[in-house]
Amino acid sequence: MAVLLTIIVLLGVGLLVFWIEPLAILGVFERLAPNVTYRVRTHRPLVALSFDDGPHPTFTPQVLEILQQHNAKATFFLIGERALRHPELVSRIKVAGHEVGNHYFMNGSTLHHSDADFLSYLEQTEKAIGITARLKLFRPPGGVAWPKQLRLARAHGYECVLGSAYPHDPIHPPVWYIRWLIEKNLVPGAIVILHDGISDPTRSIEALPHILAAGHERRLRFVSIGALVSGTAEQVDAS
Repeated sequence: MAVLLTIIVLLGVGLLVFWIEPLAILGVFERLAPNVTYRVRTHRPLVALSFDDGPHPTFTPQVLEILQQHNAKATFFLIGERALRHPELVSRIKVAGHEVGNHYFMNGSTLHHSDADFLSYLEQTEKAIGITARLKLFRPPGGVAWPKQLRLARAHGYECVLGSAYPHDPIHPPVWYIRWLIEKNLVPGAIVILHDGISDPTRSIEALPHILAAGHERRLRFVSIGALVSGTAEQVDAS
């Protein structure tokens, strides 16, 4: 009976952490995965926006229009095979001043791929989206990869980036939850994860203007992940 109660309590705590994402838990994740970036420690009023699984011919342009209206920049983690199908959208993202990151070649787990296949798909995606920045960013599909795969990516110049404000929009939560979760965690150095390439990101797109407005009210500036990292490098090193 005691074992069952313990399991129930642990499951309850896990669900609570999953849905609430308290910022206090980030330190645990950072200690468990020191080679993964969840946020940037800074007091500067900068927040990084990121969008996954694109480019999408319908939804990516909608996101770009909203970002332009709010003078916000972002990082788009693109899937290689989708980038090959929509090169004009990749160009449009770059021309608008946004950053592109590597989100693997297909929308599926890396866990069943060999080291050789993993590197091949990583490199194919890099070529498809045309990464030229000094800081190369990788976000594994679903946020999960083997530790060795992350080490291989780092050996090829990539920094693995997840985030600190993720409303689980692929499972289609209500708009109020997306807004609440992100706005709750919207502090200097935060990295926001949203999706423009899932089957129906309309809730995230509906929430986006409110999130941007909330950030501006707090005098936060929305930038790409690369800008967040480079803009705070001196402060992080000195702290």
